[in-house]
Formats: sequence, structure tokens, C-alpha cells
Amino acid sequence: MFLMKILLYFILILVYLSLINTHLLQKLQDKLKNVANKKFGFGKSSYDYEETMLFPDVGFEKKDGDWRLNLHGWRFKISKRNKFLGESSSSIAQRLARLVASSEQIVYFNDSFRRDRLKPFMVQDKPYEKIQIEIGNQTFSTKTDSEGQFRTSFLLKNADIQMLKNNGQIAYRAIGDNNDTSRGIVYLLERKGLSVISDIDDTIKISEVVDKIRLMANTFIHKFRVVTGMPEIYRTWQEKHNCTFHYLSAMPDQLYAVTKDFIDDQEFPEGSFHMRHFRWASASIFNFVHSHDTKMHKINHLRYFIYNSVRQLILVGDSGELDPEIYGLIAQKYPRRVHSIFIRAVKGEKGNEERFLKAFKDIPTEKWMIFTNPEQLPKDLSPRKITT
Repeated sequence: MFLMKILLYFILILVYLSLINTHLLQKLQDKLKNVANKKFGFGKSSYDYEETMLFPDVGFEKKDGDWRLNLHGWRFKISKRNKFLGESSSSIAQRLARLVASSEQIVYFNDSFRRDRLKPFMVQDKPYEKIQIEIGNQTFSTKTDSEGQFRTSFLLKNADIQMLKNNGQIAYRAIGDNNDTSRGIVYLLERKGLSVISDIDDTIKISEVVDKIRLMANTFIHKFRVVTGMPEIYRTWQEKHNCTFHYLSAMPDQLYAVTKDFIDDQEFPEGSFHMRHFRWASASIFNFVHSHDTKMHKINHLRYFIYNSVRQLILVGDSGELDPEIYGLIAQKYPRRVHSIFIRAVKGEKGNEERFLKAFKDIPTEKWMIFTNPEQLPKDLSPRKITT
């Protein structure tokens, strides 16, 4: 009986600590788990339901022929408490949405919230946790940051890459502290070639990011809708020019899994994903998407491609966000690296509007296009001389 009381108190302490997400208490919680393991034979898996989500990233060929592989993952905990919240969050979020929606807007909330899209927002990040990486017969180690994320890179010899690669990809394993294993991939980019860097929302998937209510509904309620014609043009580019594809999005990486399903279901080309991690301090998805940090997220990732290769970039975005201004800035600074810019006009804007003329100032008109229908996009992306 005395032992049972001790175990009960111990479990209550763990439950209390699981409600608080700080580095200090996380370390204390781990120590208590280690004590329980030694004294009572309870493994960490008795308490933790942890997972690692691995985002497809890229590996760059270096000048010397070797490779730098970039890896990105997110470690999180699914507790019984959060499972409960996940089950109840649908009705709660639905009622809250009805409070802020007008009678005209309520039509967008005529269905239940999709739990598969909400649940990744209800988990607990696992900060400062060691992750073991296995690539072939080589082992590396890294650690998650304060948000449970890890972004790291490793150098591999070209001989190893040639032995391990399969269809232009390198597979790897990430092992957490519970010995749970996740599998990820890295897309290999040779120094020269053509890469399409594409936004997702309102570029290839209808999200209506300029409207708070519709963005919420399209993100969490309605079935994802494709921009008709975009999968076909992307597949044409890939088949004709052997382009690599990279999906650079302002949306939270908590939506990666369902977004990847959308990409696969619509038969878009496979590619790397570069999204941002949502924190509740952002207040809302709308503020998150339209923040200055999102602008810098896109700029920094474009530079990331430019600095690590000499590939030509095709930049595809939309007018609902700051894609024209971001892509224009990159094209002005690195004119020989940007092959083309294509902007989908979400409100039917014309190419001669002041916003676009300002964003693409001093950029040759043959290098950028505003389109409303993907059929307007060129099927042939043959390299052409760029005057600067």
C-alpha cells in the first residue's frame, strides 16, 4: 500500500509537470522519469508518447564534389491530456468561430473542423532533446531547440552519396530518446540546373489568405482545393526540363502532413518543404502568415538556395501575400540567378498595375509574368540570355 501511494504521488507530479512547458521543469520531469526507471523499472515510453516529424529538405553539391545534407525535424509529445483536447477542440473552435463570424460569413463554417488539421497544434514541443541521425552506416547527433525543432547539416563524401542515393534522394533515420524511429529524405541538388521554388497557399492551393474568416475555413474546415491547371504545368516543367521542386510556404509546419497529402493527391511533383513553426504568441494564423517574420522566412530561404548552388531559380507565387515584393527584391539583387517570376493574380489584377511595376522595377519584362489562368504559363523554360 505504501508503495502504491508513492507511485500515485509520483504520477501526480508528472501530470502537473506535463501542464507546464519550461526548460527547467522539463529537465526535472526527465530526472523523475529516470529515477522511476531505475527504482521501479518504468521506461520513458511508459509516460511519453513522443514523435518526430521530419520535413523533406535538400542536400547541396559543393564545389569540391562532396555534399552538404540539410535536415529539419520537429520533436513533440502527444500526452493523454492533449489527446483529450484534440477530441474536444473541434466543437470549441467551431463555437468560437461562430462568435466572430457575421451572418454573411457563417456559410464558411457550415462543416465541422477537421481534427487531423487541429491536432498538431495541440501537442507539446520537446525542447533540448538529443536526436540521433543515421545516414547509411554513419551516425550523427543533434539536439532540438526551445520549440522542439532541429535544423542541422552534415558533410558527406561524394562516394558515400553515390552509394546511398536512390532516385536523387538520400534516406535517413532519426532516433529519439525513447528509441522511436522516424524516416526522412533529403533531395540532392547538383550545382547546376533549374529549380522551381513555389509558394503553396493561393498559388497552387486555394486558401484566400487575404480574408481572415475564409483563411480559417479553408485551412481547418473545407477540403483543400487545387488551383486548376497548376499540377499539370508543374509536371510539364519537370518532364521537359528535369526541374527540382521546393515548396516555400508561410503556413505553419504543423500543417505539413495534410499539405503533403494534398501535394501527393493532386500529383504535384515531389519536393522539399520549407514552412514555419507556429507559436500561440502569434495570436492567429492570419497574423502569422502576414507577419514580418514570414517575409524574412521566404527571403532567407531564397538566399539559402542562391548561396549554396549556381542553379537558376523559377519563382512562383501569388498577389495575396508579399511574393511580388520578395521575388522582385531577390531578382534585383541576384539577376543572373532568377530565371523567371510568375505571380498568380488572386483578384484578377493586371500586370501593368503600380504594385507590380514597383516590385519589378529594373527587371526585364520578359522575366516576369502576372497570370490568372495557369494556361497562360509557358510550357517551355529553355534558358535564355538575361541582360542586366
